[in-house]
Amino acid sequence: MATKNIIVDLNKGEKLIGINYDIWHKKMTFLLNEQELYEHLTTIMTRPPEGNTTQSRRDFEVFETWSKKDRCACFTLLNCMHGDLIGAYEHCATAKEMWDQIRFDFGGTSVTRLRSLVLKFEMYKKDPKNSMTKHLRITSAMIRDLKNAEVALSDKQQVQTVIRSLPDSWVNMRQILAHNENIKNFADVSRHVEIEAEHEEAIRATALFAQRVNQVVTPRAHRADTWHCSQSNTQYNGRD
Repeated sequence: MATKNIIVDLNKGEKLIGINYDIWHKKMTFLLNEQELYEHLTTIMTRPPEGNTTQSRRDFEVFETWSKKDRCACFTLLNCMHGDLIGAYEHCATAKEMWDQIRFDFGGTSVTRLRSLVLKFEMYKKDPKNSMTKHLRITSAMIRDLKNAEVALSDKQQVQTVIRSLPDSWVNMRQILAHNENIKNFADVSRHVEIEAEHEEAIRATALFAQRVNQVVTPRAHRADTWHCSQSNTQYNGRD
């Protein structure tokens, strides 16, 4: 039950998207240790030769048990990464192969990776499909990855990046945030942005509700007008 809760927590949190590799690596290490599957990230087992002896059957049973747990480790890794990445790793034959390939792709602090992290951070803009909370979580993960790669960003740089990453429809709010002297760090700007996002969402919800009310009221009013016209015509015809 505890392991299932850990998986649920991971699924609710940050799945692997590449830029958050370091924190994802730590979480997966903890999770697979809890599941007693961590050894599958460091070792492999070769399929034993077929045979009819007692020892051959025993070796095959051990291999089958290992294979079943290895598939479970693979499934756990795939289940804890973003959907766009699954196709790149689901072909891996073992959990160790998958683990090593992910580390090769996203681990380390090579010059190429550092440039990639910095460029992605500087160019990052909010995806329209993402909520503001998710957008800020992704930004936070990028800052953390840069810090782990020994690229320390000042509070001012972090604030400026968050403001720059906001959608074009926030042009006025970007100016307000940029000149707000009370915003000193990432936590400050995140709080202001989330409050504004909640305010905008409330306005949209109110407008949508009013629109639906009008759609319901208008047909009723039309039917009432039609009924009154019908009654008037009936009375008029009666006088004739």
